Amino acid sequence: MRQYPVHLLFHLLAIIAGAACGVAGALWWLDGDRNALHLASAALAVGVIVLLLQGFYISANQPRPVRRRPLPPAPPSHPRFQPVAERRNPTRPDLEPVAPPEVDSATVDQDTKSAAFDALNEHTKQG
Repeated sequence: MRQYPVHLLFHLLAIIAGAACGVAGALWWLDGDRNALHLASAALAVGVIVLLLQGFYISANQPRPVRRRPLPPAPPSHPRFQPVAERRNPTRPDLEPVAPPEVDSATVDQDTKSAAFDALNEHTKQG
């Protein structure tokens, strides 16, 4: 990592400012010394300024984002750009639709009809 010592220097300055703020704040809190309050406020301001400078330093060292060329528009033959009326039918034109086979009622025997009717009655009695 380039410039890492500068990064550590920012951390060291922030720690020193925080310690000074803490000691001065404790002196003000325990003894009621007004000068300690001013010193704590100044140390807090210095700590915030150091952290802001660190943030600016880090963001300045970041590489610039690579600008990408925008993608060319899709060709007009793309289905997304075709009007709905011009879209082709997704079915194969060489296949003709086939009607379902007709069931002749004479081929269904009476036992199958009565078994289906009994099963339907059993289902409705249980529910």
